[in-house]
Formats: sequence, structure tokens, C-alpha cells
Amino acid sequence: MNNNLAQLRANLSVDLAAIGVLVALTAIVAAGGVLPVLSARAAQRGLHDQLESNRAATRQLRSKQAEFELNLARLEGELKATRVEVEPVGRLNSRLSRLTESASLRKLALDRVAPEAPQRAPKATLVPIRIEGRGAFLASRDWMADLRVEFPDVEIAGFQIARERFGTTDSSSFSFDLVWYAAPSAPAEKAAPKK
Repeated sequence: MNNNLAQLRANLSVDLAAIGVLVALTAIVAAGGVLPVLSARAAQRGLHDQLESNRAATRQLRSKQAEFELNLARLEGELKATRVEVEPVGRLNSRLSRLTESASLRKLALDRVAPEAPQRAPKATLVPIRIEGRGAFLASRDWMADLRVEFPDVEIAGFQIARERFGTTDSSSFSFDLVWYAAPSAPAEKAAPKK
């Protein structure tokens, strides 16, 4: 029995050493094979979360871009609608004729239409025009209001409307100081140097 016990102890020490070697090999395999897989999975999850966050940010930026492009298209349309083609100062007589015709359509009598000398400005040539006349009070008031619509390149710099009541007629006298924004005049050419 003693012999069996000694044999068992010898076998047990060999078995324990083998078990220790197996545990150590398992730990090495786990450290070398399993832990990198687990850390790679964690890194992959982090990259996936970052990718989803970037995709959400990209969707938001695309939505803002579409909104900006829509606003830009709307503003460009409004700009085209308000664009005014300016005429050169040489068309002054045509401009005065159109102003006179516009007043006569409202049954207003113009007593004086007097343009002044053109003044050069950085982006236009300014032509002051003084208009004096008479007619129905409401017609003269409405004409003044409609001038900006009919002539978008004309500014009303000043006005005066005096209502006169004679019996049953409702008439007024008026004067408007207009400024016509004409196309900028070309700068005068410099004289050639004398030889």
C-alpha cells in the first residue's frame, strides 16, 4: 500500500505539473488569441458608433445645404424680379415724355417739367427733374404713389400737394422733385498729349 501511495504521489505531481502547463498554455492562448479579438470588437463598436454619428451629421448638413440652396434660389429670383435696366441720359426726352403720358392718363395737367443738369455719381448719373401741375387731389396722390412702380429707376426726393376746394370740384396743385437714376456716363476721354 505504501508502494501504491508513493506511486500515486509521483503520478499526482506529474499530473499537477501537466495541469499547470495546460493552465499556463490556456492563459497564453487567451491572452494571445482571445483578448485581441475582444479588443478589436470593442474598437469596431467604437468605430461603428463614430460612423453612425458622422452619418447623422452628414444628413443634417445635407438638409441645411438643401435649405440654403432653396433660399439662394428664392433670393436670386427676387433679385431678378427687382432688377432695373437703367437707360442712358441721352434718353431724357423719352423719359420726360413717359412721365407726361403717365400723368395725362390720370387726368393731371403738367404745367412744368424741368430737368436739371445731370450729376455724376459712382454707380449712376443722377438727373433731377422738377414737375409741377394740377388735377384731382386723389389722382395726384395716387400718381405719386404709383411713380415708384411705373418708374423703378426714379426716386421721389420731395413733394408738395396742396388741396384746393372750389365749389364742388376737388382739385389740387402739386410739385414733385424727382431724381432719375440713369446709366453712368462714360468718363470723358483724356486729350492726347501734344507733341
